[in-house]
Amino acid sequence: MYGKIFIRTIITVVFILILTATPLLAWHGREAVTPYGDFCPMASKYGMHRHNISIEEAKEALSEYYKEKGLNIWIVEIRGRFIKINVTDGKKIVDTVIFDRHTGRLRSIY
Repeated sequence: MYGKIFIRTIITVVFILILTATPLLAWHGREAVTPYGDFCPMASKYGMHRHNISIEEAKEALSEYYKEKGLNIWIVEIRGRFIKINVTDGKKIVDTVIFDRHTGRLRSIY
């Protein structure tokens, strides 16, 4: 009787440990590719442009920003003043960001 309860308790504890440890082991160990609230190098620190920068200017600025980190960008979608970008390390997507061409703000949505 006590043997079955002991074995069930051990199995339950091991199961809970595995469930809680999995997210920790899955962490890739690198810092965030795009820190929260980061902004375009062409914008002021407060993230304002005088006007919406062109798509080409945005692509050039963001390409330069991520190139310093050893990464590349791929424009996925353009909608109004917003650009959705995949950030890649080789062929692997490491982040997906939304760039606001008016405020210069980058937001990770990955």
